[in-house]
Amino acid sequence: MMNIKLTGIAIAAAIAAVLALAYWPAPEGGAPEAGVAAASAPPGRSLESYLHIDASVPAAEAPLVVSLAQRLERLAASGRAEDAYAAYNLLDDCIVFQRESRLPGLEFELGREMTAEEKAAQQQLCAGLTQRQRDDRLAYLATAAKAGVPGAATLFLSEGPFGDRSALRNRPDDPLVQAWKRQAIAQLTAQADEAELSSVATLMMAYLRDGEVVRKDAPQAYGYLLALRLVYDDILAPGVTNPYQDEYWHWLQAELTPEQQAAASARAQAIAAKYRQHTGRPAHG
Repeated sequence: MMNIKLTGIAIAAAIAAVLALAYWPAPEGGAPEAGVAAASAPPGRSLESYLHIDASVPAAEAPLVVSLAQRLERLAASGRAEDAYAAYNLLDDCIVFQRESRLPGLEFELGREMTAEEKAAQQQLCAGLTQRQRDDRLAYLATAAKAGVPGAATLFLSEGPFGDRSALRNRPDDPLVQAWKRQAIAQLTAQADEAELSSVATLMMAYLRDGEVVRKDAPQAYGYLLALRLVYDDILAPGVTNPYQDEYWHWLQAELTPEQQAAASARAQAIAAKYRQHTGRPAHG
């Protein structure tokens, strides 16, 4: 699973980079990946903001050590879906850190590797991680995805049924697995229709070929591709190559009838219009 926990256009950019390696004729060009990342990445979070959830408490008054359990209790007490998502990420980061001794997603946002002091702080935070907390993280994620928190639906899909991706291969006809698939796609589709770009990019990638969750659906994939193209046309700096132009994706368009292309275009226009509505961005040009 890609361990980059970003939202909005930054996730779409990360997925575009992955797709470039798989589909583009000249992946060594590098310009689209670098240009997209530069144009769309959000300001990096500081490690201080990552490790201190309650920013309203002055540092001088904050306890020297806030345990993982205390942080989770604060987040759960708010009742907010965004805080459920934060709780999931907090737990998942601990799981990743205990496995890798670093946080790739955080380092991506910071633009540098964690220092020894930062790693020590993370190790101290995660030392008390329990199996119950590991299991609870999926419930936090389900709450966030159901509520439409940006990025949550994509990670819900990545986790697999009940946190077990092998169930997609080993128990594909299990009613519980089938229900999970429907839920995962419904959440992504609802968020994509609201122009949540990580969901748009995730669905585009899912529908490109037969997979464990959905069958190949070229019209669906092309509709989401066009939506991303329109959004990137609006946000990319002049001279930066749009990674979703037909120069790279003509093979997908060729699989569609004119009627399917028209339907895909209509859906893409609706998603792009929703994105502009949410962000206040004018159309390109």
